[in-house]
Amino acid sequence: MVKEFPDDWAGNALTAHVDVAIGNMMATTVKNSTEYPLLIELDSCYETVIRGLIDPPGFLEGFFLMRSHAAFRAGCMLAMGGHNTETFPIIRNCLEYALYALHVNRDPRLGEVWLRRHESESTEAKVRQEFKHSKIMKTLEEVDSHAFKVAGSLYQRTIDFGGHPNERAITSSMGVKKGEGSHHYMQDYLSGGTMPHRHALKSSAQIGLCALLVLENIFHARFESAGVGDRLIYLKSVL
Repeated sequence: MVKEFPDDWAGNALTAHVDVAIGNMMATTVKNSTEYPLLIELDSCYETVIRGLIDPPGFLEGFFLMRSHAAFRAGCMLAMGGHNTETFPIIRNCLEYALYALHVNRDPRLGEVWLRRHESESTEAKVRQEFKHSKIMKTLEEVDSHAFKVAGSLYQRTIDFGGHPNERAITSSMGVKKGEGSHHYMQDYLSGGTMPHRHALKSSAQIGLCALLVLENIFHARFESAGVGDRLIYLKSVL
C-alpha cells in the first residue's frame, strides 16, 4: 500500500475531486456516530458468513453472496465519500445479487440458464425472461413475505435517488444561488455532513441489512452457527 500521496497528487481536477472524497470518508469515520458503526457491523456480518463458509447450498449462491458483499463495500465507500446520488446504483447491486442468489437457490435449473446467457440471442432472451425483476421478487415473496415488503421499498428508493436518472436523483443534490437578474443552478458532486449524505449512509445500511436477511434464507445454517442471525435481529431494531 502507498502510505503517502504522490508529489503531484490532486494536481488535476479528477484527483482533486478524489482528494475531497477521501477527506469526507475520514470525516465520516470520526463525526458520524449513528450510521457508520452500523456499516461496520454489517460488513462484519458479511465477513463472518463468508470466511467460514464450506460446502455452500449451491454452486452459484456463494458467488452471489460475495458479490453482494463487494457491492455493499463499494456503496459504503461512495456514501462515506459524499457521492450521495452515485451511491444508489451500486448499493442496488448489493440487494440484486442477494435476490439472484435466492431466485437460483429456489429453482436450481436457473443456474445453468444464467451461466449460458452469452451463448446466443435466444439464451440471452431466456435470461431476461427468467430473471425479470417481477419474477425474482415473486420468489422472495413466497419465501419471506416480510423481507419482500422491505426489499420492494428499498429497491424503489434506489431507483428514485440515482439508480435511474429520476427527478429525486437531481433535485436532492440541487442548489440555487439567486443573483441580480439571474439564478445560478448547481449540482453537488460531493456533499459531506448534509441530509443527503446521511440519507445515503442510512440507505446503504438498510439495504445491506435487507440483503443479508434475504441471504439468510439460503445460508440459514451458516448464519445460525456463526451467530449472525442474532446480530441481524439487533440491527433490525435500530434500522
